Amino acid sequence: MSLDQRDQIRYDFPYTVVEYVLNSTNDETLKGFISDISKSGLCLYTSKHLPVGQEITIKSILPIFTNYCNRAAVRWIEKYDDFFYKVGLEFL
Repeated sequence: MSLDQRDQIRYDFPYTVVEYVLNSTNDETLKGFISDISKSGLCLYTSKHLPVGQEITIKSILPIFTNYCNRAAVRWIEKYDDFFYKVGLEFL
């Protein structure tokens, strides 16, 4: 999908750290790095492989929207390099 076909404007926030927990366990705080964010979701780099459909709760305050939802679901994931996955999250 090209950038001009997206429903929401994306805002770059490279290397902004975000903490999150998996809704299935809620005991381990994980960290990722935001690539970009919109009103509907965000792109995250994380070392944890997250299956499509996995719901997470974002513990960090996100840098742009004051009325964001702190819950999101994985919509897509791809291997970025030997350590990170690039994950597309949609706010719930």
